[in-house]
Amino acid sequence: MKIETNDLIIRSYELRDENDLCEYMLQRVNAEFEAYPDFTSDKAKEELEYRMQSDEFYAIELKNEHKVIGNIYLGKRDFNTRELGYVLNENYQHRGYGSDASKAMIEYLFNQGVHRIYAECAPQNPPSWKLIEKVGMKREAYFRKNVSFHKDQNGNPIYWDTYVYAILNPEEEV
Repeated sequence: MKIETNDLIIRSYELRDENDLCEYMLQRVNAEFEAYPDFTSDKAKEELEYRMQSDEFYAIELKNEHKVIGNIYLGKRDFNTRELGYVLNENYQHRGYGSDASKAMIEYLFNQGVHRIYAECAPQNPPSWKLIEKVGMKREAYFRKNVSFHKDQNGNPIYWDTYVYAILNPEEEV
């Protein structure tokens, strides 16, 4: 799969993406939302190989720099539904790339016959839920103590709430 927008190429990961993947994943090690605490530069090649084989992770490449600035996640779920997620390099956030990539992916998925796309995010993460709303998703639910990416000093999970957003294929809406 390869999707192009004015500024971006959304595509499968390639071997040449290792340094870019490592750069933005190292930014996520201690991230408040969706952290990857076990990621190290030594694990970049292994993570890249996993993503190259996956049909759920896609690289977001900035056309004019030929640089991977993040990823789109498309989790396959029951009932012809996909979960949309995204991570962007901190140096490329707040420039519209996340919404551009998400819009393109939503359009692509609906053209492939996907019925429903949903996304989850923390209420304390306004940039994420504003992006989700910008691409046309509607808030459907509020799940309490739903997700954990961190542990307390005793090793117990620290849970946080999530908003759940979704959009239906406009060809199927009645």
